[in-house]
Amino acid sequence: MTTSDTDFDVAITGLGPTGAVLAALLADMGCRVLVLDREADIYDLPRAVHFDNEIMRVLQWIGAADRFKDKLIVNKGMRFVDKNNTVLLDWPRPQEVTSNGWFASYRFHQPDLERVLRDSLRERDGATILLSHQLDALQDMGDKVLLRYVDRLSGTVHHATAQFAVGCDGANSTVRRIMGSQMNSLGFKQRWLVVDVMLNHEMPQLGDFTLQYCDADTPATYCRNVGLRRRWEFALPDDQTDQQASEISNVWQRLSRWLEPEDAQIERRAIYTFRSEVAGVWVKGRLMIAGDAAHLTPPFMGQGLCAGIRDAANLAWKLARCCRDESEIPLLKTYETERKPNAAEYIGTAVRLGELINRMGNSGKAERPQQMQDLQNVIGPGIGRASDPARGKTFSQPVLKNGRKLDDEIGHELALITVDPVEPGEFPLDVRVIDARVEPPLADLLGAIGATSVLLRPDKRIFAVANSPDQIKVMLVEAAEQFRNVN
Repeated sequence: MTTSDTDFDVAITGLGPTGAVLAALLADMGCRVLVLDREADIYDLPRAVHFDNEIMRVLQWIGAADRFKDKLIVNKGMRFVDKNNTVLLDWPRPQEVTSNGWFASYRFHQPDLERVLRDSLRERDGATILLSHQLDALQDMGDKVLLRYVDRLSGTVHHATAQFAVGCDGANSTVRRIMGSQMNSLGFKQRWLVVDVMLNHEMPQLGDFTLQYCDADTPATYCRNVGLRRRWEFALPDDQTDQQASEISNVWQRLSRWLEPEDAQIERRAIYTFRSEVAGVWVKGRLMIAGDAAHLTPPFMGQGLCAGIRDAANLAWKLARCCRDESEIPLLKTYETERKPNAAEYIGTAVRLGELINRMGNSGKAERPQQMQDLQNVIGPGIGRASDPARGKTFSQPVLKNGRKLDDEIGHELALITVDPVEPGEFPLDVRVIDARVEPPLADLLGAIGATSVLLRPDKRIFAVANSPDQIKVMLVEAAEQFRNVN
């Protein structure tokens, strides 16, 4: 099939951050993308408030990082404290630029991010955005997918075809239901009250660190957000109804430890059931799911939105290759095998932190605070040489001699970074060659992993390494074969 056989290459349902990033990446890679969203506009109140340097790097790929960076603050870190504010567990975040080329951790206001993403997406000729349009039916025909969707304002029914469809349509995903994929619980389920406020004046005594109040009786969380925005979250007892918990008098009573009504305005108060779930099937034929449609995490690590954008980064380049060459469709199954274990690991860690918040803090005796270490973002089995210790690791992003960051130089291509003399015309794959002999930071990175060459996937993860021109050719042949016949 060629791209002219369908109306679109990829149809995406859901224009939240995951869907918007996926659509932008695909459009930049030459795909014709349809994006449906049932709402007329973004939800203009706080939701996600944190992402990390990996996500900022992905935003860089689509030109959104520089647009958004002035609306961010660098996150100081997180502390787990008892009811007396004694630190039990400390997770400071680096305050310098990391190997990814950005600060380790950021705080943001989700409506600001969504505006930047949508404005950026509208500038791409390859993207068609239909707001107030809801997916009604979806059918995998084997060689394409058929979509039926409804204009929620007029009631008009429309039809379209695409090579592939991706559900980025949230926890109650229509696409996941059509796929017949069930959510599997990882064991955590708890109701929490989330309260977002706008301070009326500066209150430096609240601090810049996220605080997790570990108290078996009243677990709670405080978050410093951008500007004068602050968030508190409170675990709810089983005997308190949602209505009781969200009554304004009860909300202010909970906040009274930190605030009085004259100190702030409540922007939003909402009851959430924090869940830990992973979908059983992420890829079925030409249908896929990503973001909250594929996994749900408690918020204790601030990784919910991050996981969705990691999905988009992993899936986009694989979909783009399949849109150009259907013989590479087996590549799509590696989206699930690589991403599902990674998402489950982050969710499992968030669950353990949630259990920590619920049970710690009542011992009456403060011990020396423990230091929390960052998770290593390791993907599951999939593309790459399985025997290579570097396979799947994220390659660092230095600044090159021309002043550009590495990713800006590479773009969305496969990239060979090497100190070996090579003849690209002999390669079985199209790759961007970066000569590390004239880029000392790249030569140093190669030396650190014990290689003279590295093949980077478009998501900047390592496919494999090589130590001679002959090994480079073998590595590229392996890549070409894997793209068509993944084991």
